[in-house]
Amino acid sequence: MQQLSWTDDMLLRAENPATPLQIQLLLIYDPSTAPGGRVTFKGILEELDARLHLANVFRRRLAETPVGLDRPYWVDDPNFDLEYHVRHIGLPQPGDWRQLCIQVARLHGRQIDLRRPPWEITVIEGLNAVPGVPNGSFAMALKLHHCAVDGMASVQMIAALHDLAPDSPRPAPPDRPWQAAPPPTTADLLSRTAFKALTYPLRAGAVLASHAPKAALGLAGMPVKLISRMSKIPDIGAPSFPPKTRFNQSVSPHRVFEARFHDLDAFKRIKARVPGATVNDVALAYVGGALRHYLDGHGELPDESLVAACPMSLRNADEATHGNALFGRLQSLGTDIADPLIRLATITESTQGSRSAPDRSAQSQIIELIGTVPTALLGVAAKAASVLPFSGPNVANTTVTNVPGPPVPLYFCKAQLLRAAGLGPLIGGMNLIHVVASYNGVLSISATADRDALPDPSNYAECMEHAFKELLSIAR
Repeated sequence: MQQLSWTDDMLLRAENPATPLQIQLLLIYDPSTAPGGRVTFKGILEELDARLHLANVFRRRLAETPVGLDRPYWVDDPNFDLEYHVRHIGLPQPGDWRQLCIQVARLHGRQIDLRRPPWEITVIEGLNAVPGVPNGSFAMALKLHHCAVDGMASVQMIAALHDLAPDSPRPAPPDRPWQAAPPPTTADLLSRTAFKALTYPLRAGAVLASHAPKAALGLAGMPVKLISRMSKIPDIGAPSFPPKTRFNQSVSPHRVFEARFHDLDAFKRIKARVPGATVNDVALAYVGGALRHYLDGHGELPDESLVAACPMSLRNADEATHGNALFGRLQSLGTDIADPLIRLATITESTQGSRSAPDRSAQSQIIELIGTVPTALLGVAAKAASVLPFSGPNVANTTVTNVPGPPVPLYFCKAQLLRAAGLGPLIGGMNLIHVVASYNGVLSISATADRDALPDPSNYAECMEHAFKELLSIAR
């Protein structure tokens, strides 16, 4: 048994039917490298079954504590059924990109059954008219609840499911066939909860003694950093809130999805135009340009810059693949700057300070300190925030998250992975998220949005292409 961290628990408690807090990976494969040039659904089930032991998240479900007094535990699912988690559908012909996006968005809007291990794979066939994808290709939509993994952990799971060559043998089976550990009884959970309640003062005191001084220094510097990253700074010295847009309303249960795929080398040439710039800075300037063109086309472009919430992973390369290790920062997107070079330079200047190691140390300390708040109080706060309709000033207009993937080709069932893109969760008051993902020299930038906020995703995709061409024009 392993207990959820407080951050994972909050992702669980804050969910409601309109805002399922789950992430999804869209993976597109070319079966021409597989024997006979085809991959069967039966073969996919066999391949997954042979790799389940490489990632324990696949066969773990949640066990709630009595009355929700403490955080749930991860336990083995004694009734694990692979065929329940893996589904199979086909696109109607012609099977084009827009049809695929519609289907993936529908899958993303449906809540995962949390009575079972919180993941699903939907195999999608019939991709016969997707530009740049060979006829007969298929896709896998891998959906996972955010309480189980963050973006970085999901990439590590993907690595466990894939090979580095089409002729690689399957991984060695476990030493012993998997057998579920006995589930905890209600008495077991009650005794664990009671013990934790009795020892809470000692545990909280130890965390406070070791982390409070460093965290206080980190908190002291945060107001200055937040002010420097907001779009406008009034004369009184306090940050103004970002402008309210169509992406800052209440969330409906319906989703749309779009993604564009670009040569990673092109982003590297663009970043070379601004000393100190990173690929992520170029991606932020790209998103800022896309939002500028889209809102301007609708006559809704604010004079102030839009602001992005940017989650940052605090996970080390050798850390386990479960749970979340995230902290966030606010970043101006330069939507008030028409010139793409100036926009990139402005973003680069503001992001350089956030990449320092001391920041990450302080952030880890702060996360540990928040975790000393009793679970019941954190849970009440999360539920209150999730049930109240969104109102008041917004902190950010969108989310932009960067998930670096493998730089080499991967293979599943001997089929080569051609493209990879991500979908993220929406929350009330922030109805648009961008996922930046790299794989094998290709950078994907995707947008997941509430359908009411973005009823014309194809139009937004054109704005993304326009933003990219503008940035490409400044490259040497």
